[in-house]
Order: sequence, then C-alpha cells, then structure tokens
Amino acid sequence: MKIKFILISVLLTLNLCSCQNKEKKSGIDIRESGLPDIEKEWTNADLQKTFDVLQGLKKMDTFSLPRLKDEKTSDIFKKIMSSIPKVNPQDTLNLFDQFDNYGRLIRALPNLLGLYGGASESEHKFYSNEAIEILKRVLIDATNSSQLLFEHYLDGKEESKEALDRVKRHNGGAVKMFSGSLNMIDPSNKYRLEDKLEIANTASDNLKKIWKYLGAENRTELMDKVTYFSRESDSPEIREVLSKLAADLSKK
Repeated sequence: MKIKFILISVLLTLNLCSCQNKEKKSGIDIRESGLPDIEKEWTNADLQKTFDVLQGLKKMDTFSLPRLKDEKTSDIFKKIMSSIPKVNPQDTLNLFDQFDNYGRLIRALPNLLGLYGGASESEHKFYSNEAIEILKRVLIDATNSSQLLFEHYLDGKEESKEALDRVKRHNGGAVKMFSGSLNMIDPSNKYRLEDKLEIANTASDNLKKIWKYLGAENRTELMDKVTYFSRESDSPEIREVLSKLAADLSKK
C-alpha cells in the first residue's frame, strides 16, 4: 500500500511539472501572426503594428512573445529593438536627430514594458532577460543623450530659456528612467538575480557618467534609491555594486 501511494505521488508530481511546462510552451506560430517582414527596414507604422500583433498574441497566450535567446524567435526580438535607432554619442553634428532617437525609445517604452515587464512572478521569470535588455538600452541611451545635451548642445546656450527648459525636461526624464530601472531590483520583482545584477551594473556605470549634470534634487532622489537597494536587495552581489556606487557618487 505504501509503495502504491509513493507511485501515485510520483505520477502526480510528474503530471504537475508537465502541465507547468506546457503553460510556458506556446503553440502559436508567431511568423504566421501578421508581423511585418523582418527582412525589410521597419517604419514607425511597422513597429506599432508589431506591438499590436504581439499584444493580441499575449492575450491568447502569455508566454508567446519573441525572446532574445530563443533560437526560433530571437531575430524578431532583435528586429524590434534595432528598429528603434540608438543614440549615437559620437554624432555631434546631428544633435536633434539623436535627441529624436531617444524620444522614439521613450515613446516605445510603454509598449515594450507592457509586453515584457510582466504582471506576475511567472512572467517576471520567463521574460526576465528581455525586460532587463530593454532597460539596459534605456539607461545607455539616456546617458548618451545627456552627454550630447550637456557637452555639445548647451555650448553657449546655458542661459537661454529654451536650453533651460530642455535641461529640466531631460533630467526629469533621465531620473525617472534610472529610478524605474533600479526598482526592478526590488525583491518583490522576481526577475532572475543574474539579470538584476546586470541592470545594477549598467545603472552604476551610466549614473556615474551623468551625475555631474544632475541638480541637487535629482541627485538626492537617486542617491536615496541607490542607498535603499544597497541595503534591501536580495543579492549580496547587487548590494556590493550599489554600496560602491553610493560611495563613488558621494565623492562627486
């Protein structure tokens, strides 16, 4: 009787695991879902159509989206990201083109995080790599845009109302990007620890670059966030990264 009970328990466990795995294996063929041709250059309309298609697919199957490291769909995820031009910090002759590139990324962010940010623990774990990849891109582009703004655009314009307004808007947005990205480290968010560590390192590398451009209020807000997660993160590696970052920033 005892053996029979053990066998039943094993079978139930195997069946449960099988069901859980099936939940994360989509039967949807993404390439037949109406996406634009990934071999051609996408317009803004193509990108929006892609977001609309993927939102529809996700309603049918939460785990049906393209993923960065999935051999069948990685090219689609990469196409989405590459269709939003990166900010090129070397292109000082076309500043407004680069500012526009950053604006396009910010406008795409609600769609990107709506798809990949995740509303549940299972989504956090399943789309962890993609969510962090998106946020890394945001932090890097925010930093490159800041460097172009402060080191090139403002040259000789520091006192103009237009320049001051642009600085205020830009810094306010950059603070939101860094603060929001650091929130992903919160223990209540169940992204993979290695991905959380990657966003902590990316935030650290880039925040040090733009720190001198931020006003006192912005600095205080971000320092409070860094200090909080240097204590409260569920990863000793992340706590170490952010503790060092807080120490470095306090010297600037």
